[in-house]
Amino acid sequence: MDLTQLGWNADLNQQFAPHHAKGLVPARVAVEDKHFFRVWTADAVLLAHVTGKCFHDARRSNSNLPKVGDWVAVKLVPSEEKAMIQAILPRRTQLCRKMIGRAGTEHILATNIDTAFLVAAADSSFDAARLEQMLAVAHESGARPVVLLNKIDLCADLEARLADATRVAGDALVLAACALTGRGVKQLAELIKPGDTAVFIGTSGVGKSSLINRLYGEDIQATVEVRANDAKGRHATSWREMIFLPQGGVVIDTPGMREFHLWIATEGSKQAFPEIDALSVRCHFPGCTHTHESRCAVLKALAAGTLPRERYDTFLKLQLEIRFLREAEKRAAYQVRKQGGRVTHRRGNTAYRLSCLRPHGFTKGGRLAQSTVFCLNGFPCRRFVRQWTVHFSS
Repeated sequence: MDLTQLGWNADLNQQFAPHHAKGLVPARVAVEDKHFFRVWTADAVLLAHVTGKCFHDARRSNSNLPKVGDWVAVKLVPSEEKAMIQAILPRRTQLCRKMIGRAGTEHILATNIDTAFLVAAADSSFDAARLEQMLAVAHESGARPVVLLNKIDLCADLEARLADATRVAGDALVLAACALTGRGVKQLAELIKPGDTAVFIGTSGVGKSSLINRLYGEDIQATVEVRANDAKGRHATSWREMIFLPQGGVVIDTPGMREFHLWIATEGSKQAFPEIDALSVRCHFPGCTHTHESRCAVLKALAAGTLPRERYDTFLKLQLEIRFLREAEKRAAYQVRKQGGRVTHRRGNTAYRLSCLRPHGFTKGGRLAQSTVFCLNGFPCRRFVRQWTVHFSS
């Protein structure tokens, strides 16, 4: 397989030069399964795992381990379809969210992506607030966000649903498609050029895998019908996987996310709410929170009715979540520094005790006898004889 079809370019070739000098081979991570990975090289698909150094570097943050979409430098295992991941090339873009149940922990969904398709069902399960959250994360990733309304055959008023999606999408493109009938899939395929990487994200049951099957031309991803009583989806995809399309380009299928918690998104929140960002430059105070300050342009627009109340409430909820994540990250960083300080303190105490041990006498071989009396700060002390075995040069 030609690596340029997977997104390899001149910049990556330059970044890989030091690894090429060591005899390593470039590869891209296609599947992540805990600490095992399936990687694509120019010649084969290999099973790979990371070195102990990578595990050591990732002890503080799981984001230091390879993720789906990463370009890595691997060392081939002779006579086996296996490889050892030695290094990860710098990530151009990365799509992140907060890890479920862990405050202040980043969860990377995909890396080195060009387009993020935010899939939402056009039926009664459509949720504008969830779409706004996904837009903020997609903008923060550096990829181009595209809102994709699937299941338009189940929508009674498509024009109204498109208007709802366009109102929250800002500058992002909004597409309508149907994986069942194939409507709109051709326009979707035109957005994925050869060498591009696209990721499909959304909740369970919105039809991400079904759309990928349409793009591929056959059923390569498992699909499950939604529940009939409430139209809620069930997990059909349980891991992130990169798929090479026959017409060129790469797509990444992700598991459905019932909870889409934001990671720290600064620029992403501005791009997700462009109208509020445009109003904020006219506020009197530079650090205006748009909640209670006088001469606030955002509050004036809200009172005048030019800014919808729903958009304003969602914006405040997003800002509150971002502040919570920042505080959680600060607490986690403090705990790391505190733990490191404790280790340094214990090591310092040990070194200080050893430096204060002054023996009164030596044996002929230079080794302290068990009856040797030590002086600790001028006071005789025998307990360190039982705790430490000290060797002195003769």
